[in-house]
Amino acid sequence: MNPRSSRTNSPRRGFTLVELVVAGAIATAVITVAVIAFRTLSMSPRTNTAQGDVTLGTTALHNFYPNDSGAVLTAPYAPSFATFLLANQTRDAFCEDLRYANAVFCLGRNELNTVRPGTISVGSAFQGRVVATPNDFLTVLSAAYPDAATIFQTYRGASTATNGTIFILSPSGSADTLFVRAIYEIDLLPVTSPPGIYASVRRYVNGGEWDSGYSYSVFYPTSTAAGTVAFNPLFVAFERAARATEGDATVDRVKVAAGRPFYFIWWPDPSQPSLKAASSDTFAASEPRASYPSMSGRTSFFFVVPMMPAL
Repeated sequence: MNPRSSRTNSPRRGFTLVELVVAGAIATAVITVAVIAFRTLSMSPRTNTAQGDVTLGTTALHNFYPNDSGAVLTAPYAPSFATFLLANQTRDAFCEDLRYANAVFCLGRNELNTVRPGTISVGSAFQGRVVATPNDFLTVLSAAYPDAATIFQTYRGASTATNGTIFILSPSGSADTLFVRAIYEIDLLPVTSPPGIYASVRRYVNGGEWDSGYSYSVFYPTSTAAGTVAFNPLFVAFERAARATEGDATVDRVKVAAGRPFYFIWWPDPSQPSLKAASSDTFAASEPRASYPSMSGRTSFFFVVPMMPAL
């Protein structure tokens, strides 16, 4: 009888010296890479926590934040990772508002906004389905709030305005009243003390109440006096493809929506050290991308939003 046949278990063996050396080398390499990565992240400008006083002026500061009456505020300097987290929270709130929306309208402006209604009165014969463009909505808004006609600009396709306001409507249960669930404002304000751009995205509810929990702001310092902001368009409105062509490339090229008009929307990105240089891409005048050639790769806060989400 072969004595090996009586064994029921294989003999146990430990690691060899070579295996231990290799395992130790791998562990050392992993730890070294982790330390280098942590040091890099710690020293990265994206984790910059610098902040400082920025002079907005009493008019702008009180307009943005109704409870403040001064002229100077303390703002985080870009890049700011903490503000990036706030921006993500604001994006989450925006997406949540869209869940309950039955209409979204984006209006461009170059000045401060004072029209933040909680409701919009309309005639009893009002038909919401005929309000199919931002300009249509501006007509409705201006009828109830005449100041809107001077604050907001009309546009087709890409908005050329520096700033913008997003009105999110939800069902009101009234035949002659539109209910405004929330208003989002995007402002890029050039300031000179210190020189730079103060960028903010703010949420308002209940007829103009600033929602500080779902808003963010960041200051982009520059080496020269603040000048023209080139972070636009903030909005591009795409119309129904079935609408007749008009012979204007800036309008006809955005008529690509298959029955449901929608927007492209961009917000400033606090994780970027600056608003970034505009893209140099060029496109044929008939291409939709010719409406927003400068916005490629400038921010991680980009949205595609239906004009009528509930349809």
